[in-house]
Amino acid sequence: MTDRIYTIGELSKMSGVSVRRLRFYSDKALLPPTARAASGYRMYSEADLARLDLIVALRNAGVSLGEIRKILSRRLALADVLALRLKTLEAEIVSKRRVAAALRSVLKLSEPTPQDLRRLWTVTHLSQLEFRTAVERFFDEAAEGTKIDPSWRQKMIDISTPELPDDPTPEQLDAWTELAALLSDKDYIQEVRASMSKMWTQEFDAFAYAEASNQTFDQVRAAIKEGHAPQSGIGKAIARDWLEASATAMKREPNASFLDWHLDQYRRYHSRAVRYQELMTILQGENATSAAGSEWRWIITAMEHHL
Repeated sequence: MTDRIYTIGELSKMSGVSVRRLRFYSDKALLPPTARAASGYRMYSEADLARLDLIVALRNAGVSLGEIRKILSRRLALADVLALRLKTLEAEIVSKRRVAAALRSVLKLSEPTPQDLRRLWTVTHLSQLEFRTAVERFFDEAAEGTKIDPSWRQKMIDISTPELPDDPTPEQLDAWTELAALLSDKDYIQEVRASMSKMWTQEFDAFAYAEASNQTFDQVRAAIKEGHAPQSGIGKAIARDWLEASATAMKREPNASFLDWHLDQYRRYHSRAVRYQELMTILQGENATSAAGSEWRWIITAMEHHL
């Protein structure tokens, strides 16, 4: 760098920053002049020009004046500030993409309805973190009065928290909105609470039940893929094994009474649970018919037919 000194006007022409903005930076102690002329005018050096370039770059990146001041005084690492700003920008980009997707969806309609506007509001205002909070609140209310295992509760929250894609389709926006409505539906919360209270007794072995469920669903998926109907011999074997394994996990006898309990649970509580799974599947970009609802219907039909 040279020892050349510039007036504030010259610095303005070289940098493209207005004189008024340069005075503002100077008054904020971001760009104090190297010297002042006898007339009182601010004078700047080559080092000040480089400092100004950094200030402008940081401002364009959205860094606050306070953070810039700390960077210039070396009280805050430049890399840390830029990394934090990058995360913020990425979150803002994702948010704006979602809003843009909602707007495209609404604008395809000649006469947008209040439901279309609610869709836009939900996507605009309900962040991923807020949705997870809603899921946690749902399970807190549903598990009220039930001695549910904490690790099981956490697992259920994890698998029940949806993730909206960065550039969602209109169908995914509708699924996101419908899920939000389900989580605040008092009737649904009551249904889940009633179901959990009947399952989470002192005798209930949650992990044995989960293992039996996973094994049964694997068998059902294989049977469906191979074209076996619930009324087939394969259906009978799977239904019998599921009744016995689930009874063992709940310390009950695999008798007619327990079968009636299974069927009653399905009739009372399953429709909304299946719908929740379908909506989660849609958000994952898959066909809703591949959700676990079809597998449950298969095993229930098998149990009704054979047992």
